[in-house]
Amino acid sequence: MDFLSRLLGGTYAPKKPSQRAAVHDPQARLARFKRTFNNVVDICNRPRNVDTDATQFEQLRTSLDRLVNLIREETRAPAPHLCLHYVASSQAYVVVGRAAAVSQNEAVVSSAVAVYAALIDSEEEDFLANAAFAKSLMRLITRVIDSGNVLVGVPTETAILEVLFTISAKIRLQPEILPVWFQTSSKPEQDDVFSDEKQRFVGATQKDDFPLCYLLIDRVHHEGRIGDFARTGLLYIFEATGRSLDLEEWVVSSDLSTLMASGLGALYSQLSRELSLLHPDAVLPAVLAMSDYSTTHPRATAESAFSERHRAHMATFLSYLAFWQDVFDHCRSADVRQTLLDHFQILFLQQLLYPSLLQSSDTDAGSSVAVLAYLTAILESLEYPDLVSMLLTYLLAIKEDALALPSAPTTPRSPTAIKRRQSLMSLATPKDSEDAAEPALFSLVDLLLNSVGSKNDQTAYAAFKLVSTIMERQKQFAFGSLLKVQRAGASLPSRTAGALELELEKYTELVAMLPGQTSVGGAYSGLADDVRFSIEAQVSLKAPTLGGAPDDDTSCIAYVLPSEDPLLLAMNARLRSFLTNSVDVNLALTQAVVSILSCTDLRLDGWLALSPSSYSFSDATATAARSWQSQLDQDERDTWAALQQAIFRPIWADAHVPLLYATIQAVVRDLEIVRAAVPNLEQLLAGRQNMLQAGSVVGPQSETPSPTGSPTQFLDILRPKPSGGLSRSSSVSSAERGRKAANSAPSPLSRGQAASPSLVRPTDTSADGLPSSRSIYQPPAPEAPSTTDVLMQKISFPTVNQRRPSVSGEQQVAESIASLNHVLTNIVVLQEFMLELVAILQVRAAVLGERELRYA
Repeated sequence: MDFLSRLLGGTYAPKKPSQRAAVHDPQARLARFKRTFNNVVDICNRPRNVDTDATQFEQLRTSLDRLVNLIREETRAPAPHLCLHYVASSQAYVVVGRAAAVSQNEAVVSSAVAVYAALIDSEEEDFLANAAFAKSLMRLITRVIDSGNVLVGVPTETAILEVLFTISAKIRLQPEILPVWFQTSSKPEQDDVFSDEKQRFVGATQKDDFPLCYLLIDRVHHEGRIGDFARTGLLYIFEATGRSLDLEEWVVSSDLSTLMASGLGALYSQLSRELSLLHPDAVLPAVLAMSDYSTTHPRATAESAFSERHRAHMATFLSYLAFWQDVFDHCRSADVRQTLLDHFQILFLQQLLYPSLLQSSDTDAGSSVAVLAYLTAILESLEYPDLVSMLLTYLLAIKEDALALPSAPTTPRSPTAIKRRQSLMSLATPKDSEDAAEPALFSLVDLLLNSVGSKNDQTAYAAFKLVSTIMERQKQFAFGSLLKVQRAGASLPSRTAGALELELEKYTELVAMLPGQTSVGGAYSGLADDVRFSIEAQVSLKAPTLGGAPDDDTSCIAYVLPSEDPLLLAMNARLRSFLTNSVDVNLALTQAVVSILSCTDLRLDGWLALSPSSYSFSDATATAARSWQSQLDQDERDTWAALQQAIFRPIWADAHVPLLYATIQAVVRDLEIVRAAVPNLEQLLAGRQNMLQAGSVVGPQSETPSPTGSPTQFLDILRPKPSGGLSRSSSVSSAERGRKAANSAPSPLSRGQAASPSLVRPTDTSADGLPSSRSIYQPPAPEAPSTTDVLMQKISFPTVNQRRPSVSGEQQVAESIASLNHVLTNIVVLQEFMLELVAILQVRAAVLGERELRYA
């Protein structure tokens, strides 16, 4: 090419150095960086002019973005990194931070934060261990998002919180850099940090000591990435308290615990005081649509639990509650954890949550509903043992010495922590003792007992849901408070296998008395698997019990429910009016009853099963002596006599029938009123069951005979084996079996499924229940009433004024009225509930074995 250029008379131009060569040249990179940085300094030195500010801010933002690119380019390039060294030695970041803070322009602030983020990500020159760097960055962020002088958008604030999160993560990994970002200005062992009464209660506010921590805690309740960065960063700070005594003392004496507790209380206060649990028409489940369910609340001010506003507030509150639990999981300081618990108890539990419970009422259309619903949501979210124990022990008015729970070994608390707790407790105590409201006077137990028998269906529904939640998740706190249980002594007789066989037969006969000709074998199989899964989970993870640790002797069950237990009597009274109750109340009621009866620590005596103390046998049960019995010794004769006594059926005396059996029997007898008023009840009920099953995939029908056909045949699958009817050695777990059963043979009661548009008409069936030869396309006879008229007819039921219904007769005092449409749905619910009771009897005997029954 040089020869051709000379030949043609051209001039030779030397090749310019490539951009790639400049990138790899440290001196060239440094020169470019200095030019850009000097441009920033030049813009900052110009006088302010309102007319030219916009142009200067745009130039400044462009130069800062150029610095970010150069820093990241320097980080990727091979050493030496002269640009980073120049920034560290000249403290160029101070100029960048001051320029952004003075400008009060969001675009400039965003670019300046990007410069700091690029320097931190470079992991060169140890910027995070530089006190000048930390001071400059905290001054910028504090002036931007803490002073309120600069309005920044979500993207800019997110970028700032991401930088703070990165710093917290570095402190977690490199504890030695903590003194750079945290410097305490007081010594608790020398000075009184609580200089006045307010500080003794709230704590000392010391933002200058640890601005990073305060910036994070002010944003832990935010949604999106801002809240995620703040919560995770603060978790790392609390984790660092276990490695720094100065930070531990500072957190205990500061107002961080107060800010966290007051933040939780503020989010709880956002929740509406009046709450409506009524489903809107658009999302009304089919099981409620086919009843007398009303979607109109009598009080317009009550907020719907299905509204977007309520769901957003509830989600925010529960997420912050979950953050509290994360803090306890990450905190390594016992003093800090106990200080947080003290503030949770005083500021949230005693001064906010309990007063809302105390002031709730069933007459203002929703405040009791709201409190009960919020407590249910809280207990479903809480998992940290200390928080759960503190909450339920206080609200249920449980004496501390009555509940023995395993606790971690305690360590001596620091003088600052002790003084903090004493100040908190003393200042939270009212000056007048008469003004003090304690759960000993009115507890959650009292609220539940009042709500279970409430005339407001929503209140009763919320109460039953809370009872179910406590029994399913925290049953050990219900013993002695919610349920007035008694210790089962070693001398208390056990139920027998013969009695179980009799009980199964009696309950199955009740199932057979219900109208309807559909097979329940598939539904029962799924329910039995669900019950078994619940019981096996309790056996494998046995909870602590009232009065001490679980008994080593597993041959007996710990507690007996006395016949005068107030909660069960109130639930039983509600069960008596089952046919006219609201369908959602019946669903919650049956769930609560099943959760109590499925508890493996409770005996079923007198409630679901016959009480062993009332067993009596007829003379016909005595068998003639066999010739081989004369060859037995005394021990063998005693064993044979005990075996015979265990397998013999006791007499089913009306005076000693289980309470639930007597109540359900009375409800089933009330169906005779419906039979008399509706001749074609069987066909209408079959149609209702088909409508509730609409939309589900029905698998092959079970070969199990229907209880409506032959109770004794249906009993064959219910008889427990002496060694336990359900084998634990199966290769398929109970949870998998339950899912398969639910998928292959769904229950007649499927919530939320669409209703079938078809319904079996009375004229389409013959007298024996079989389809008639008449075509479904032919119009009905002129004299036949329409299906709508039939379903809307009102049926009256007598009500009784007795807690325990009599088998022989009942005292009528009033009438309850419901439509046939409503009664049909409740009959389907009742059928499923009765199958659950049968499943509980059988599965408990199969899983618990000799803990439940005596076989010899």
